[in-house]
Amino acid sequence: MQGKGKRRGRANGSGTLVKKANGLYLARWIVDGKTYTKSTGTHNKREAELKLEEYTAPFRLGSEKRTLETFSKRIEGVTAELREWNDKQPALSIPAAWGAYEKSGLRPDSGARTLADYEGYYSGLADWLKDNRPDYTELREVTQADAEDYAADLKAKRSAGTYNKRIVFFRCMWRVLLECEAAKLTYNPWEKIQKREVITHSRRELTVEELARVCSAVDGEMRLLFAIGIYTGLRLGDCALLEWGAVDLMRGRITVIPRKTARHAHGKQTLIPIHATLAGMLAEIPQGKRKGWVLPEVADMYMREPSMVTNRVQRVFRDCGIRTQIEQGEGRKALTDVGFHSLRHTFVSLSANAGAPLAIVQAIVGHSNPAMTRHYFHEQEGALVSAVAALPDVTETPQGGADGCGREKVRPDGAEGVAGRFRAVCAILDGMGAIELRKVRAEITRRLKA
Repeated sequence: MQGKGKRRGRANGSGTLVKKANGLYLARWIVDGKTYTKSTGTHNKREAELKLEEYTAPFRLGSEKRTLETFSKRIEGVTAELREWNDKQPALSIPAAWGAYEKSGLRPDSGARTLADYEGYYSGLADWLKDNRPDYTELREVTQADAEDYAADLKAKRSAGTYNKRIVFFRCMWRVLLECEAAKLTYNPWEKIQKREVITHSRRELTVEELARVCSAVDGEMRLLFAIGIYTGLRLGDCALLEWGAVDLMRGRITVIPRKTARHAHGKQTLIPIHATLAGMLAEIPQGKRKGWVLPEVADMYMREPSMVTNRVQRVFRDCGIRTQIEQGEGRKALTDVGFHSLRHTFVSLSANAGAPLAIVQAIVGHSNPAMTRHYFHEQEGALVSAVAALPDVTETPQGGADGCGREKVRPDGAEGVAGRFRAVCAILDGMGAIELRKVRAEITRRLKA
């Protein structure tokens, strides 16, 4: 039953018990100033208190809900004010963004060379923003429309592979900086930028005649660089940065961990027998200089800027009349047809032509897994050595006439190969002790008498 009177100043749902003359308890409570009364149906005070709790519970909950709603609105208001205040505070600037990414513990672990490439990618974007969005000062100002415009500019100037590398990196950089409070980023403008389809064009292999022309056209460290590429099948970076610690002239092998697979193959080693011609060229370097880089000048250039070495290599090919690019028509970037990687393809092709089993060639160039490489080197070392030894001596040039690069062919037929093998033997003897040398002398004497 609803009472007619009003009582103010008490909270909704607050109630009391009233005992009637007959001993029956009534429950009485107030909601919005109005008094409500209802019989508990019991003479027991404890039971009456439980009934009072039951009657007033919905009203107390309603009061608490309204109270929470009021507080929630107040909190939302304060939060909005804080957000507005925070938005007005300076955020991470465009020039400072690279440093924030580089120092972040959330970024992927990248090698020094890769990190330098990433810095170059971001510098290119920062320069573009400076030229095309001069009013921008903070990284959070970069929108998806800006990302689309920059991607379109990249697409017109860069190959699909180069374009994709940059887009993938920008996605990663923004994803990392989204967690950086100072950046104040709210979304990643690069997430919806699509990668381009990559149309690959493999470098073609070179003929033996072309290899001979190239070897005749170079000297010094560049000549040795080409020889290492021809007779090991290693990539340019591995050849340029080859260390003497990886070269064992006495045992006739080179042991390297290719840079391309070093991080992903858990330090997988590639074992390569040394061809007699290459051994001879390496043996020409005095013992006192066989430390550090095998090609110190080339290695220094490559460490400073790999393109310096790449450009010199391409210039050698062009000077020898070897076309290095294939034009694709107006508006499309020319495809590289011949480069240092061509030597790797040529190594595989020449080895196969010499009758080396495919699995053995794969073991040499590092295409197989580590277990397979160890198996073929230890169980079929003779086959590996034979595969490399079967490669022709491309440093030889027939007597008389020009070599195709403006030089006279002055070497007698086969002399370089014989000299190379002799120098290689001498290099091996240099590393032997007295006991081993006596054994060699005895073996030579036996063979001469046979």
